[in-house]
Amino acid sequence: MIKTRLYVILILMSLLQLVSGGAYAVDVEAGRVTSTKCAVCHGIEGEGNGIPNSCIACIEADKFKKHIKDFKSGTRKNFMMEKFVKNLSDQDIENLAAYYASK
Repeated sequence: MIKTRLYVILILMSLLQLVSGGAYAVDVEAGRVTSTKCAVCHGIEGEGNGIPNSCIACIEADKFKKHIKDFKSGTRKNFMMEKFVKNLSDQDIENLAAYYASK
């Protein structure tokens, strides 16, 4: 009886860990890899390349995520950004935000 309860508790704890931490665990390295698509306009490290508002290094993660989600939903308009972000998953956006915030 005690063993059964322990197994149930362990299984529930494992599931809770997967749901709470695994689904949106931020991965800065994955963000760096994904950022290669951004480098054309925003520079290799997000430093910008002379295009107005192209510097995205050190931008707060929440602000970055809001801008990307606005481009993705069409709330914010920019033809190139809309094309680049349309296939980004929520996890990609989290990772990119963490990467650029770490600069």
